[in-house]
Amino acid sequence: LDRLSMIERRLEQLTELCSKHDPVMVVSLAGRTIQDAEMFEQLVDHLHLSHTPKVGFPLSDK
Repeated sequence: LDRLSMIERRLEQLTELCSKHDPVMVVSLAGRTIQDAEMFEQLVDHLHLSHTPKVGFPLSDK
C-alpha cells in the first residue's frame, strides 16, 4: 500500500502542476505516475495469484 500512497501523492502534484500551467513537468510526472500505477497493478496481480489455490482437473481414466 506504500506504492499506492506514492501514486496518490503524484496525482496531487499533477493537479498542482496543472494549475500552474507547467506542461513539461506535468508530462514528466504523469509518465512516472503511470509507471508506478502499472507496477502497483503487477504487484497486486502477483499477490492475488500467490494466494489463489491451485485448481486442477482430475486425470481422465481413458
